Parts: sequence; C-alpha cells; structure tokens
Amino acid sequence: MRNCLFLAPMVLVFGCTEPAEKAVPELKPLVISDTTMEVDPSAIVLVPLTTSGVKFDGVYHYSSGNLKYYMRFFERGNAAFVGGTEKYQGQLAEMLTIDVRSGWNQVHNCPVDQRNDSLFIRSMSIKGAINYAGEVRANGDSLSMLRSSEINGTRMQFNYVFLPDVFLQQEKAKFVEVK
Repeated sequence: MRNCLFLAPMVLVFGCTEPAEKAVPELKPLVISDTTMEVDPSAIVLVPLTTSGVKFDGVYHYSSGNLKYYMRFFERGNAAFVGGTEKYQGQLAEMLTIDVRSGWNQVHNCPVDQRNDSLFIRSMSIKGAINYAGEVRANGDSLSMLRSSEINGTRMQFNYVFLPDVFLQQEKAKFVEVK
C-alpha cells in the first residue's frame, strides 16, 4: 500500500504531460530503373507492364454459362475487371477504363504486380480479398489466372482469351442494328 501511495503522484505527473509530437513517416526514395523519386509510403505505386506480354488494345474475356468476366490491362501498371451478365458481348467491357472506381457496379481497378513471367492482383471488397495469380500465354492472346477468394475459400482457374477493341465495337454495332 505504501508503494501505491508513492507511485500515485508520479503517475499523475507523467500521465498529464503533453504527448510527444507524432512522428511523421520519412519519405524514402523509390528506385525504378535509373530514376529516383520521393514516394509516400502509403501511396500505391504502379510499375509499368510494358514487358509483361499483356495486350492493351482490348480486353481479356472468360465465360462460364451466362456469366461473363473481363479484364483490361493498362500500360501504367493497373488492371480493371468486372463480371456479370450482359445483353451483348462486350457490354461489361465498356466499363473498364483506366481510372474506373473500384466497388462501383462490381468493377475493380487494382495495381498489377509483375514478377518474372507471372502477374499478381489483389482485389479488396467490403467482405474481404480476392487474389489473382497467373501468366500471359500465346504472345498475349490468352491469360491463365487462378482466382482465390479469402472470403469463402474458393479457388477457380480462369482461362481468358484476348478480344481486340475492334471486335468489341463490331459486336456492339450488331446489337444496335438489331434493336
């Protein structure tokens, strides 16, 4: 008890002092090729996909029954992707723009990590993460991706084929003509 009485004033003195200033993280240089730049550690850094083998003038498409899945890659280092049903082939693909917001209409826009000949994407949603790991095949004409859900534990192999923008425009024109 005597020790508690002795420690009580010390706790009050040290407990009421102003907290030390919050340390601001120091910006560290990031080296990409021969360029050095300052980067905020919480920032998302995109690394160009120019050596990945993916094509940028169209989308990668996978179909499973009525469900259609599309992925579009951008040279700066991100990919936008979506899945769902559509009235004509390529309707969902029209949503995949370079700066489309993730979480809007089941669309995701994420950085792509290229390691050797493999591509890795981690997509976050309210319920959890979905990871994609795969490789580009046939000179960019196809893409094989393993999709692993941390939400429900499912794993699926998606074998995408490349559809050029010209093909998608023709499919849309056919749909408009029929209407």
